[in-house]
Amino acid sequence: MQWFYAEGNQRVGPVSEAEFQTLVRNGIIKNETLVWRQGMANWLPYAETISSSAATPAGFPQEDSEVCAVSGKRYPKREMIEYQGQWISAEHRDLFFQRLREGVSSGNLVYAGFWIRFGAKIIDILILWVVGVLLNLLLGLGVSGRGHYSPSAPGMFFALMGLAFTLRLGLQLGYYWYFLGAHDATPGKMALGLKVVRPDGSHLSNGRIVGRFFAEWVSGLILAIGYIMVAFDEEKRALHDQMCDTRVIKTR
Repeated sequence: MQWFYAEGNQRVGPVSEAEFQTLVRNGIIKNETLVWRQGMANWLPYAETISSSAATPAGFPQEDSEVCAVSGKRYPKREMIEYQGQWISAEHRDLFFQRLREGVSSGNLVYAGFWIRFGAKIIDILILWVVGVLLNLLLGLGVSGRGHYSPSAPGMFFALMGLAFTLRLGLQLGYYWYFLGAHDATPGKMALGLKVVRPDGSHLSNGRIVGRFFAEWVSGLILAIGYIMVAFDEEKRALHDQMCDTRVIKTR
């Protein structure tokens, strides 16, 4: 199910049910905010959709149900547990407490701002630069025994430069892929207490990690404007976060 909501005179969306409920919990969508989804005849204030039968799943009354903090879906209270004001369905209970142990609390995501993300990026760049220099040195030693490439044979020189570029690209991709897949954060982000997650706090899939890696190129190619967008977005999203539907959050 996808929702749209009004922000001033602008229509925003579509957003998923989970994202919609996060916006409600964070106060972005208020009772008087106009919302719409497929199946509704007209735009209505959010408060009216809560009380309408269109927003209430069949089988249990609205007053006996709550929205799950993990999935964003509504369940009967008898099938849920309450924890510090948040309701969690039985099927998502283990995931919820796992996130708490990892420092990610559903519905209370604290987004990381521009400068702390900039610091994490600098740390990652320095790590990759050092490893890249060592890689070039080893490649040069392996080919010429001198630690650098000789321009005396242009064909070989450009072939080796192409190989070096491919190896460094693979190094960078492997770096991001491994650390985001295993820890939800690169070493730079881990050092500053940041994680990269989905809007509901869940892990990134392998495909999304790879897509986000290449989407960062787009953020950098347009005069780094894609990165600067973090400073102006309400959820501190860079362009590549918007493209891949990810968030960078603080865990401490």
